[in-house]
Amino acid sequence: MGTKEHILDTAEYLFNVNGYTAVGVDLIRDTAGVSKTSMYRYFGSKNKLILAVLARRHLRFEETLGSAVKPEMSMEEKLDVFVDWHFNWFGTEDFHGCMFMHAMSEFKESDGAIADSAYTHKKWLKSLIKNIILDNTDFGGKQAEAKSEAIMTFVEGMIVRAEFDDITPYRPVFRLAIRSLSKTRF
Repeated sequence: MGTKEHILDTAEYLFNVNGYTAVGVDLIRDTAGVSKTSMYRYFGSKNKLILAVLARRHLRFEETLGSAVKPEMSMEEKLDVFVDWHFNWFGTEDFHGCMFMHAMSEFKESDGAIADSAYTHKKWLKSLIKNIILDNTDFGGKQAEAKSEAIMTFVEGMIVRAEFDDITPYRPVFRLAIRSLSKTRF
C-alpha cells in the first residue's frame, strides 16, 4: 500500500470513529506515521482529505451495494438485498453511523464541497432505490419518486437507529416495511 492510500485509510478510520471536527491533521499524521508535508503534498488541506475519504467511501458503496442488486432479481429480492446489505454493514467494526450524514451535519454551513459530496452520495442511494422500483413495476415516475423518497427516509432512519442500538432482531420487520412502502400507491 502506498503512502496516499495509507493516509486515506487512517483518516477514514479516525473520521469514522471520532467525527471530522474532532480529528486534527496532527492526529492523522501521528497515527499514520507520516509527515505533515506528505499529507499536504497528497491532499492540500484537511477538507480536501475529507473529500478524498468520502469519494473513496462512496465508490466502495457503489461497488458493493450497487453490485449486490442484480438486474435479474425481482423487486422484492432487490429490496431484501438492499436491506440485508445495510444490516451486514451495521454488524461490521467499521460501522459508526453514516459518514455522509455526519459530514453534512458538520459541514453543511461551512464547506459547500463536503456538503455536496454527502448530498451526491445520498442522491445516488435514492436513485438506486428509484431504479429498483422503476425496473420492476408499472409505476410511473411520480409514484417511483414518492416511493423512493419514502424508502430512503426509512433507510436513513434505520442507519440512525443502528448507530444507537442493535436492530438486528428487527431485520424481518424492516424488510417487510420496505416491501410494503414499495407497493403502496401515494
